[in-house]
Amino acid sequence: MMDNKVALVTGGNRGIGFEICRQLGKADFLVILAARDEQKGNDAAKKLREEGLNVSFELLEVGNEKSTNDLAQIIKQKYNRLDVLVNNAGVLPNSNNIETALIGEVKQVFDTNFFGVILLVQAFLPMLKSADEGRIINIASGMGAFNEMWAGHLAYRTSKTALNGLTMVLSKDLANTNIKVNSMCPGWVQTDMGGMNAPRSVQQGADTAFWLATATNIETGKFYRDRREIAW
Repeated sequence: MMDNKVALVTGGNRGIGFEICRQLGKADFLVILAARDEQKGNDAAKKLREEGLNVSFELLEVGNEKSTNDLAQIIKQKYNRLDVLVNNAGVLPNSNNIETALIGEVKQVFDTNFFGVILLVQAFLPMLKSADEGRIINIASGMGAFNEMWAGHLAYRTSKTALNGLTMVLSKDLANTNIKVNSMCPGWVQTDMGGMNAPRSVQQGADTAFWLATATNIETGKFYRDRREIAW
């Protein structure tokens, strides 16, 4: 088995996911950048390789069971290990409330932000269990925390609330394994999703994910922002 730890980052072709790939690559991880757009994913991985980082691209449609299972088989065949799973891929539709939300759109958001995470964890659990220190890192949001809940963005907020609940359940289900499961809030970050008026850089948004992937003595079943535990 190779010496370098292997990390899979979903939605890694841009924004926070791309920066997480960069930071893990600089820490000598072998990084698998997964994205649903083949051209954009390949371009992103190429850019990171040009920085001297060990990054490869793999196609993944988050929320699609066949695509997820196919990727798990590819990674098992190529590397036979996975140490870190970063569930970063997410969608934020136009603002909606209970009067304007379309149920089909809500379901699509949950397919990516919630159900897709379940499929990924199930597919990669055997390899994560074989790792010395398996980590599952779910990129959630303060918009899904009960103590920060507000109106609007019904689909996004509730999907991230569900993701935080899933994090808690997974941490209990896997309490007797070597896997630590945590959620994190990157804050309002300057990305295509967050917009250029956001106060935080992608480096700041990605930092906690990097810390959760690399630090020793990490707890499990927690929700973090800026490397500090925050309320659900």
